Order: sequence, then structure tokens, then C-alpha cells
Amino acid sequence: MTATTIIDNRFMPLISYTEKAGEKFGSSAASIVIIQDNKVLTEWYAGQHHFKKGALAVSTDSMFNLYSLRKTYVGLATAIAVVENKLSVDCKVSDVLTNTPDYELGSTTIRDLATKSGAKYFGPNRIEHEEVACDLIRELTGYNIAELLTERIFKPMELTDTEWVSVPKEKLVCDFQAADGYASVRIESNEGHERNLYSSARDLAQWGNLHLIRGFKNHIQLIPADVFTLIEQLRIDTEDKKRIFGWYYQEKWYYASGAAGCHCVVVPKYHAVAVRMFNKYTEDYTEDQSSFNQIFDNCLQGV
Repeated sequence: MTATTIIDNRFMPLISYTEKAGEKFGSSAASIVIIQDNKVLTEWYAGQHHFKKGALAVSTDSMFNLYSLRKTYVGLATAIAVVENKLSVDCKVSDVLTNTPDYELGSTTIRDLATKSGAKYFGPNRIEHEEVACDLIRELTGYNIAELLTERIFKPMELTDTEWVSVPKEKLVCDFQAADGYASVRIESNEGHERNLYSSARDLAQWGNLHLIRGFKNHIQLIPADVFTLIEQLRIDTEDKKRIFGWYYQEKWYYASGAAGCHCVVVPKYHAVAVRMFNKYTEDYTEDQSSFNQIFDNCLQGV
């Protein structure tokens, strides 16, 4: 599929910043999608899937590895499972997962999973939060993360370029996260807890927008309203009031980012979402994220 470029001139500073940042970070691929008031106002694509001869050009269906941004997907699946089973966030995870003693969950609660607090790994096999969440969701719903989100979110929204990839395919964008620095793609389980969630810029922008519109899409409440009540309560209760179900909350916006440079920021005041995709990032990611978010906010203000 070829790339379609749509640019609202208000957002040219964001595109200019992204071009310079991508070159500085050594990214071979980049894209931006901006939604405001449920309308796609800007789509911009640049580069190739890797640097070598024969690489495909970035297009509308190019799928980038989201890495840690996937935690917003794990978080939403967790939230849906919890509210629909009417569980308290202070319920011990071990009270639900009674057949996983090797996880050594101790006093870990659902709140700890939601806010990424407490132990980083569990048990001698160093089980991560996301795998614990996947088992919790399966126990509560009968579905793993990918199955639950596919049925409840991806299919109704027609997000056909969002997938935990277990089989190689042409439209996957390589990244440079491998230890040897070679361009590669990450193929793992399709259950939903590993670092192999790929998405197009369009799909990721729609994902961010779904949160902005509180899960109500095409006259259907895709995300239970109680999920957003839970998020608001966690923001009040959580000490740093920042990371809830994978999103970092700040005064003007909330956002999530991944290790290869994919980034999604939601600005509720202006009913707007911006997505930026890279396939190589920087160690100074905090500075980049702050700059991108602020430039987007300035564009929305007309500054």
C-alpha cells in the first residue's frame, strides 16, 4: 500500500522536529498521524523499513514494534477484566491465580499491576508484570490479552494492522534494538504479553483516540465506562499520580512511548491525538518525549 500524505499546516513544526530527530537518532523510518475532533488532519510518512538496498518504503500499513507502548494494551485488557468481574484493585493477585505458586506473587495486588509498582519480576523465572496480567485476564475472562482485545476492540474498530506478531510478514518495519545493532523484527507468542506488538501509525492513532473519547465509538461503548472511573480513582490514589495502565499522566496530556521511538500523546483539552513512529530511538528519550508533546500542544494552540 502506498503512503497518503495529508498535512494540516498547523502541524508543520511537529513534522520538522520529527525529521530532524529521526536523522539524529538514526531511524530509517518515520511517520506521523494526527487526529482532532475524531478527524484525521495529518498523515506523513518517510523513509524505508531498514537502510539496506531493497527495503520497502514506509506506507500507511507499515507496522512498527511498539515495545513498552504495548503496556497500554495490556493495561486496558486488565482494566476490562477487573471491572467486569467487579474486583477491587486491592485484591491480591494470588487470590485469583491460585495455581501459580512459582510466581511468588506475595502481597502483589491488582493495583500494583495497574501502576507498575512493587516487584519488577516474580519468582525464579523472573516473570514480568505483563505475563502475570495475561494469566490474570485469562483466569477472569477465558481469553488471553490478544484474544480479548481482538474481539472487544480491534475487530469492531477494524484495526487490521495491530498484531502480536508470531509469523514474519512483509509490512513489518525492522528496528535496531537487537544487541548486535542489525535490523531485525521480533517474533514471539501471539498471546499478548510479550514485546512483539506491531501497529501502523493509523491504528495507533485510533487507539489513542479511543481513550480520548472514553471508549464510545460508532454509537457503541467498546470500553466499559467503569474502566475510566477506575482510572480516575487510581490517579487520585496513586502516590506519583503518573503511570496508570501504561499511560503517563501529566497536567496537559497523557502519553506512552516505546524503546524504538513509537510515541502516542493525547491532549484532552483540544480533543487531539498525535502519533509518531520511529524504528530507532535515543537514550535521551525523556527530552524527546517532552519536546514532541510540547510542540504538539503549541501547534494546537496556534503558537
